[in-house]
Amino acid sequence: MVEMKEEEKLKLKKLIRELEKIKGRHTELVSVYIPSGYNLVDAMNQIFQEKGTASNIKSKTTRKNVLTALEKILQHLKLFRKTPENGLVIFCGNISQEEGKEDIRLWSYEPPVPISQKIYWCDQTFVLDPLKDLISEKEVYGLIVLDAKEATVGLLKGKRIEKLKTLESTVPSKTVKGGMCVEEDTLIQLEDGKTIPIKYLSKNEKILAYSFEKFTPVFTNSFEIFKRRSKKAYELVFGEQVKSLILTPEHRVFVLDKNKVSEKNVEEVEVGDKLLLLTNSKLEKKKNKKEALNLLDKIHNSGVIEIEVKEKKEIVSDKEFYDLYVPGVNSFVANGIIVHNSQKRYDRLRDDALNEFLVKVGEEASNLLLKQENLKGVIIGGPGPVKETFYEKNYLHYQIQKKVLGIKDIGSTDEYGLEELVFKSQDLLKEAVISKERELMQKFFSELKNNGNVVYGYEETKKALEAGAVDILLISEEFNWVHVKFKCNCGFATEKDLPKYLVEKQKCPNCGQKLIEEESRELVDELVEKASSLGTRVEYISTETSEGIQFRELAGIGAFLRYKI
Repeated sequence: MVEMKEEEKLKLKKLIRELEKIKGRHTELVSVYIPSGYNLVDAMNQIFQEKGTASNIKSKTTRKNVLTALEKILQHLKLFRKTPENGLVIFCGNISQEEGKEDIRLWSYEPPVPISQKIYWCDQTFVLDPLKDLISEKEVYGLIVLDAKEATVGLLKGKRIEKLKTLESTVPSKTVKGGMCVEEDTLIQLEDGKTIPIKYLSKNEKILAYSFEKFTPVFTNSFEIFKRRSKKAYELVFGEQVKSLILTPEHRVFVLDKNKVSEKNVEEVEVGDKLLLLTNSKLEKKKNKKEALNLLDKIHNSGVIEIEVKEKKEIVSDKEFYDLYVPGVNSFVANGIIVHNSQKRYDRLRDDALNEFLVKVGEEASNLLLKQENLKGVIIGGPGPVKETFYEKNYLHYQIQKKVLGIKDIGSTDEYGLEELVFKSQDLLKEAVISKERELMQKFFSELKNNGNVVYGYEETKKALEAGAVDILLISEEFNWVHVKFKCNCGFATEKDLPKYLVEKQKCPNCGQKLIEEESRELVDELVEKASSLGTRVEYISTETSEGIQFRELAGIGAFLRYKI
């Protein structure tokens, strides 16, 4: 799509501001949009047909005003042999605010870029949204919403949100909080055959554990100890070689089920479940040297037998609970029962899986966003801390990473998440558009304060421009100076350059009467044309920032100079 030039945008903004102020007393303001390539004769026929419809309007005044506006539009269309290349927009209606008084005005606009809307509408205001869309920012912004389970990558193009890709992870849920623990009096077997309560265990001891990889008991001094309190716990009662075992609800144990070993949280264990008991008779050496035929044989041959849960009690404990992390085998033996080791292992597995997922998201998002030619910035969002990790650990390509504008908390990570991210990022999007402008204005005011190479005010800026001394011409979007030819009934005539709001206040210096405006033209076009002929850059300054407002109040026009004059 062809982009509008800045001076074209400025003219259109002024037109929109002018039309926005107009409010009809009744539904008698007519908006007509004729799209590019549309047959002009068909457009005229439609307006003619609308005149027939308007004849049925009940209010005599409204009917007269609408019919007059439609006739004026028809007469204007007769000036064209065909629809202009990019289409045509016409606004017409009675703009008088006095009841019964007629002031029919017509505005005709040929857009510098093609329009596709075909509109006929009669209302108390003009239809301006399609014109506003023409000057809306067309830069592309990358959108990434993610958590540990899902990520969606999308784009914001103007006002349109486009989803590019959704990725799902296999990161396990972080369901356990505070670790998995056994009660402080639980017995741990040492290498010398002694058993001691876990609360007396020290790091220099070797403890009994079990390797499911090798199907053998092992002694290891490679472990970490953690401690916490937990009021809620479960006592699993066996009533055979082992009386019972007390654990927190989230601790995991190994359960023999249909000739396979599975894992369960203690709170999920049921009466009748068979846990694994490591018997002392097999600790020194395996008696059976033959290769085991199946999993159950391998376990039994290593001195492990099943022990059935006879009763399960939920208890309240005032004791401390201890947790072990045993790298390599990821288990330990508590009261003779093989139990899983610390939640830390799960955290590490989860961290590894999360890292793999974020690497994938970073690669996919980077590949998609690097293809965007006009990528202005990137915004990241999500419901939890994963979004911060994703940004802070630089999972994105460095060229995309440096374009991140900010991070936002949102509730979801799907297409709705993209919409919510855009809604909550208006401050970032607005800042991205005007940051360059703000920086330019701050530099201007700094130079002004230090008597640097800048000028401001219409006369001074015009003088510098005509001398070829202007490097960058600065024009406020609300700069509205005009050149006006005046006359007076007494015969006095003059020409002036002045702000538009002062035109109505000019009086004749001879007789004191109000001067009559004969002819006027906006000065901004002349200034821009002069700047273009001299190779001078032109920057239009909005009033979206405090600096922009300050510049408008200062004069609305100024310049950076190549040299002092």
